[in-house]
Amino acid sequence: MKLFGNTVKFLLAQRGLTAKELAERVNLSETSVSKIVNGVTKPRQANFTRIIQELCATPDEEQQLVSAYAQIEEGLEDEQKQVDPAVYERLEKDRVRRYLQAKSQSIAFREQADEVLTQSGVPFQGPHQNQEIICDFFILGPPRIAIECKANSKRDWDRTLTSAKLFRAELHCERVLVITTDEFAELDAGLRQRLEKSDVEIVHLSKLGGYLRARVANG
Repeated sequence: MKLFGNTVKFLLAQRGLTAKELAERVNLSETSVSKIVNGVTKPRQANFTRIIQELCATPDEEQQLVSAYAQIEEGLEDEQKQVDPAVYERLEKDRVRRYLQAKSQSIAFREQADEVLTQSGVPFQGPHQNQEIICDFFILGPPRIAIECKANSKRDWDRTLTSAKLFRAELHCERVLVITTDEFAELDAGLRQRLEKSDVEIVHLSKLGGYLRARVANG
């Protein structure tokens, strides 16, 4: 929890905000924010979403805060006290609505990828699972390729890159392909450098058919 509190303090300084100002913006009291920062309680999801919106100016900062939140120890109680319960209810509805919209976009994106794979004539499975490890699609090869669909190219590349390592190790694939909604050149410069050093290949959905024809269908 210390990591999460320290990350919040760092981002407060980056934004030039006080804990009191943050509390007013996220529907919590200053005391509640202090308890969260000091590891006594953890923020509820709707409050956490608002904290992200108020403190994070870049995808990297958002990932930093999300990663710290994920490391909060199990069993820590949520901070229940809300300045205005009606405001919290509205925040929670907004959060869930965004989640459902993102879920809908993700499903639609996978369906589009499935259609391209089917039209290519390349043998594939989707989804493909080996015990606890699962990927969106798997080309039987050769070459054997694990495929992940990333409908939101702005978030959580740390998880994507770690997933790629697990796919290679446990699905015994030769390549890992990430299908995105953005061209590689449109990604953040720092992210492009990380991807270039990894074994992950990035392909825009519109170019997936050409990739399959060049790399798989023709051997």
